[in-house]
Amino acid sequence: MSPGTIRKAGLGWTPGVRLPTRDGRTYVASGIVIPWWAGGRLALVKLRQPDGRTPKYAEAYRDRPSLYPRPETVHVGRPLAIAEGELDALLLGQDLGDLASVVTLGSASASRTAEAQGRMLTASRWYVATDADDAGDRASEGWPARARRARPPSPFNDWTEAKQAGVNLARWWADRLAGVETPPTFAWEELAALRWGPSFDDPSPGIVVE
Repeated sequence: MSPGTIRKAGLGWTPGVRLPTRDGRTYVASGIVIPWWAGGRLALVKLRQPDGRTPKYAEAYRDRPSLYPRPETVHVGRPLAIAEGELDALLLGQDLGDLASVVTLGSASASRTAEAQGRMLTASRWYVATDADDAGDRASEGWPARARRARPPSPFNDWTEAKQAGVNLARWWADRLAGVETPPTFAWEELAALRWGPSFDDPSPGIVVE
């Protein structure tokens, strides 16, 4: 994500904060701080903990969350992509621009509130863009018939992995929104920018971005 996207989302980081559990105990959570907003109201604060820490997402505050990054992200008449998590939603929103609105409900199994459904109904089409795994597939089955599945391009599990591998998400989604069921992971023009195999100066194998 670009610095501008990070700043606009208000992402932060904490080395450690003590949070309560439902049974009255406490534990220390750390990681990326992700605030949810609804208008001018803080609706949820989550911490994305480092790999290996549980829970993966710790919750520090909740007050009727609806859609991330905020309900107003949904534009009337514009296609809507529903990502699985906050970071994928921010990345897709950054790269898709005006092609589609991008939101998340927070996880593959998150329930849809009345406010969230009301906002989403103003979109022209829905694309369930959850991860390419069993949880993402199960979540896509629970949506109304108007929702279409948009799996991350093979062989990637999520949109962040695809972006890191060099997939042009804007081009991929433009094809998907135009009705291409399975857009190519890389277009020919994108592959043309890659050099396959070793060069005369570097005998090591692999694909090199020139």
